[in-house]
Amino acid sequence: MAPTQAEIKLVELKNCFVNVPRSIVGLLDNAKAVVQNVVVELQYKESSTEQVLKRPNGASQRSVYVGWTGMASTAKSTSITDRTGRRPKDEIGVVEIDAMFGRMLGLMDGQKVGISLHLDPPMAHTVHIEPLTPADWEIIELHASFLESNLLFQVRALPNPSFAASPSAQAQQVHPLTIHLSPTSTANVIISSLTPPQPSSTPFAKISPDGEVIVAPKTRPRLSHNDRTTSQSIASTGRRSAGGRSGMGASRQRSHRGSAGPSAVFLRGVDRSRCAHLFDEHDEGKTHDRNLGLWVDRELLANKALKSLEYVCVSVVKPGGIEISLDPQQQQRSKDMEASESGKPASKIVAKLFAWDDAPDSRHVALSSALCSALNSEGIVGGLVRIEAAPPPVPRSGIENLKIFPIIGKFGEVDGIKFGGQSKAGREAAAEKIRAYYASVEQDEAGMLDGPLTNGLVLPRIPQDIESQDWEGGLVRLEVPSHDGRESAKVSVKWCIGSEIKGAIQVQQGIPNPFSTSKSTAINADPLPIEFPSIIGIDSLINQLTANLSHCSSVLLTGGLGSGKSSLARLLGHRLRTFDLFHTSYFPCRKLTTDETRVSTIKDSLSRLFMTASWGARSGGRALVILDDLDKLCPAETELQTNDNGRSRQISEIVCALVRQYCSLDSHVVILATSQAKEALNNVIIGGNVMREIVALKVPDKDGRRQVLQALTGQSRDGRSSANGANGHSRGSSQDIEAAWMGESSRSELADGSEKFQVDRSLDFLELAGQTDGYMPGDLVLLVSRAKSEALIRSVDTASDPAEESNIVLKKVDFENALKGFTPASLRNVTLQSSKTTFDSIGGLLETRKILLETLQYPTTYAPIFAQCPLRLRSGLLLYGYPGCGKTLLASAVAGECGLNFISVKGPEILNKYIGASEKSVRDLFDRAESARPCVLFFDEFDSIAPKRGHDSTGVTDRVVNQLLTQMDGAEGLSGVYVLAATSRPDLIDPALLRPGRLDKSLLCDMPSLDDRLDILRALSKKLSISQDILDAAYQHKSLSEVAHRTAGYSGADLQAVIYNAHLEAIHDVLGDHSINGDINSKSRRNNKKYSSASKQDILQFRFGKEDTVNGAVPAMSRAKQATEYAAVIAKLDAIKLAKRKDRHARRGITEPSSKDNANRDGIQAGSKQEVVIEWKHIEASLATTRSSVGADERRRLERIYREFVVGRNGEMPNGQGPTEVGGRSSLM
Repeated sequence: MAPTQAEIKLVELKNCFVNVPRSIVGLLDNAKAVVQNVVVELQYKESSTEQVLKRPNGASQRSVYVGWTGMASTAKSTSITDRTGRRPKDEIGVVEIDAMFGRMLGLMDGQKVGISLHLDPPMAHTVHIEPLTPADWEIIELHASFLESNLLFQVRALPNPSFAASPSAQAQQVHPLTIHLSPTSTANVIISSLTPPQPSSTPFAKISPDGEVIVAPKTRPRLSHNDRTTSQSIASTGRRSAGGRSGMGASRQRSHRGSAGPSAVFLRGVDRSRCAHLFDEHDEGKTHDRNLGLWVDRELLANKALKSLEYVCVSVVKPGGIEISLDPQQQQRSKDMEASESGKPASKIVAKLFAWDDAPDSRHVALSSALCSALNSEGIVGGLVRIEAAPPPVPRSGIENLKIFPIIGKFGEVDGIKFGGQSKAGREAAAEKIRAYYASVEQDEAGMLDGPLTNGLVLPRIPQDIESQDWEGGLVRLEVPSHDGRESAKVSVKWCIGSEIKGAIQVQQGIPNPFSTSKSTAINADPLPIEFPSIIGIDSLINQLTANLSHCSSVLLTGGLGSGKSSLARLLGHRLRTFDLFHTSYFPCRKLTTDETRVSTIKDSLSRLFMTASWGARSGGRALVILDDLDKLCPAETELQTNDNGRSRQISEIVCALVRQYCSLDSHVVILATSQAKEALNNVIIGGNVMREIVALKVPDKDGRRQVLQALTGQSRDGRSSANGANGHSRGSSQDIEAAWMGESSRSELADGSEKFQVDRSLDFLELAGQTDGYMPGDLVLLVSRAKSEALIRSVDTASDPAEESNIVLKKVDFENALKGFTPASLRNVTLQSSKTTFDSIGGLLETRKILLETLQYPTTYAPIFAQCPLRLRSGLLLYGYPGCGKTLLASAVAGECGLNFISVKGPEILNKYIGASEKSVRDLFDRAESARPCVLFFDEFDSIAPKRGHDSTGVTDRVVNQLLTQMDGAEGLSGVYVLAATSRPDLIDPALLRPGRLDKSLLCDMPSLDDRLDILRALSKKLSISQDILDAAYQHKSLSEVAHRTAGYSGADLQAVIYNAHLEAIHDVLGDHSINGDINSKSRRNNKKYSSASKQDILQFRFGKEDTVNGAVPAMSRAKQATEYAAVIAKLDAIKLAKRKDRHARRGITEPSSKDNANRDGIQAGSKQEVVIEWKHIEASLATTRSSVGADERRRLERIYREFVVGRNGEMPNGQGPTEVGGRSSLM
């Protein structure tokens, strides 16, 4: 079949595919050809410029093989039009090809080509490619990971190198391929061989989706070495190598080492103190950790650059992009130091080289702590360290003096050493003391000053020695004679062996810290603890987080205040840094939360943080970035803070952009962020796929709290304070509080450290843990601190001789006092209802009270027993019954009886007219209950917020019901939260809420029977003073039994009204009000007579506009009202008299009696009140005026509803279809 003619159009495709004309696309669609199985052959005449000028027909035929994009070309042909301006009918098509690829093939825009299609080409599983030029190899080295991930997206058809027989024909036939590695860089490669080998009759093949690509290096002639001709293999884009790094990456590293010089080796540096577990006890050079030494893999010692070397020159490569520029003052100090006698510190240090038998791999080098301090890289894990052969040392005769310039600390000169003294003995004593500081701990080993000494070496501070605690280090200077100046000037590093120096050490004047004037790459971050911390009770969670971070899966750790998020983050950073050699950066985001901090400053700080982490992950390493309290920097957007929403979104977008740039799959940089909740972060962070895993740090259980309490008090036995204060009202610094939980000693130690705390053997930590439900570890730290304070106060009060009390014992009474008035952090913003009502003050409802105890109190009191129960326990109860039968009273008694936290919700208070506000209220309500667990969540008038769906005109309650269904028994479920609902119309509640799993059981609060009414009356009589004759059970008449018989059909609220009304009648009787119906006995008449005589009018009121009363008759008003008016008038007169008396005494200079004496005198008068006792006549009067609140008709209607609710339900759910009649309301769902 003859090829189809077409024109070439050069466009920006950035791949080795082509767009074919529409006519060919139609043919392929009709044939139902798969795009991946189509290979397009382009045939054209290749001619050079010289051939065109000499003879136009001197051109050669050539074919190239490319893939099809699946798209049709959009460009039109550049054919010449006729005289009328019309294009010919047989217009040829256009083939669109990438411009860079087309020019590499020798194609020009508008050139004629022939198109041939090949379907189902042969497959090649292994492809050997070679860069076209050394420049292409260098570009491939820089973008090895991109090539590994995107090769299949740019290349599909491969020319067969064995298609032509002769080498010349092969060179002409195999055309190059252009690969786009970045927006501005490309690389050209050629195919050297295919596996399985293709026959010579097949001119092309297709790369397999899971194929392997092997790239052969092509270096420049002057840098070519025999050991770099071995080809390196990389996996194709369909899969990754097991180690996470391709062979091309390893080849690139070797190329960098070679480009730096034949004697330089670049390795990933690690401080030996950070990886001490990787060294054997009998490892060579273990005693040299305090000296200048480094350890590399034994295999590297056979390398040409390190072979047979004893001393090497070491320097730390620091990128310039993350260095913090110096301010003008620091720049001036740097110039002054450089011009001074001491000079600047050396950037290259000569150290001794040792073999590392237990090295993790050949890419790491361990540096001694002294060497890290001399290189200003204490605690380094990650980063590039340059190692090269040390130059020849300065000969023994070439050093005149060894000068040491001591570093002046914050408090001036070092105690015990006087610098710059004129006496020879003083200088010699100072030199001997400095030499003793750096002497070896082993007798047979040489000290630091006896080993290699580099000119400009900064001696480290030795914190291990007690005598040298004030020694801040020093700067070493070697004085070389003037005749050796020219030779020494040619050598960049001057060094010698300290033991070969004949002269003594000369101590000079003190200088400031030389590293304070050098550019620093340090960011505004807190260092991780040096000692390995420990956390109790969450080992499985620690292992899970460690596994996620080790596989470069970013994690968001959430938890409430005091839950230990920061402590756990530090522990993970410490563990990954120690065992997996992660470069760890801990950054507290709260340092950038001030309003004065500009967004540009935040961006620069975060950029340097991620750039430092990316640099620490080079050479096969990994890095961890800990963003503590990220919700403080990127809070969620709220409607009330519109000004801060824009700032939060802007910072969140910056964080997302940095994460996408530096935390890709092949960057080996992972993030660990902490937040109080997922909802507390900005939606840009949550929805931007920044965090792959979200792990919640929940409240510890009872056994976990016991372990934490034992750990905290166990620290006290050693005499260390495990908390930094006893402030129970604020959390303070989360680091200090949680550091105490982690096992670190507090900053606030006892004054002299002589007082120690011991734990009483009778103290039961399990019982104490049961009293601290809902407490976070930070709360337990404060609780132990408060208990210590109570124990200290008790010991001071009870001890006869305080000097004899060396140990203070923590007892149960100390923790009981500490718990009084202490509110855990999770409950400080939660409103909890407190009630003094208990089940003893409630009469009747015995069966209902029994079920409430089984559901609420028993699982909490006997938690270990119920934890073994294989069945799901009830967590929801519905109380329904007649109005006034004690539903709400039972719920209030739960708070006082079961010892659980109690949150009461009145039905309509969570409804809101705005869309989504009601559902948010429900979510917040359950979040409050979960933070206060074990907790009872009580809904009163439940039918008002959870009616049947489809019967609301606004749709608000429908959404509330849906949210309640999700919260009560959704995917998350409830743990430690009990739902208690009360209603008088259970038939109006949505049936989905009444199924088991949500409201498990419905309890009827029925109208009280005769025995229940008597029980209710007896319970009410406990609060009031009732005549003993009425309470005596022997009397059938005029007793509570008679009241119970006469109140048939009364509810519990009605019976309470009867007793309270009788109490009011007794009060009126004591006040002398004759409005009580019935006979007045003689005793009452005598009392009233006395009261009348006692209340004789001593105040005469003149009312303007009123006529005088006839015969002095008393106005028609109650005596209570009259007494109130008299009391007000008397109070005014007493105030006037008191003011006049004070004025008179002030003129005479007499002191007025205190108000306390007046109050005591008033109290004595008030104590002579008459006791109010309820008599039978008062109950008779109350019964005469009290009726049942629930009528007979209403009672029968509710009884029919309740019976239908229990036995008449068929289990069918409403379909939500609204009414269709005219005038009916429909839901707005």
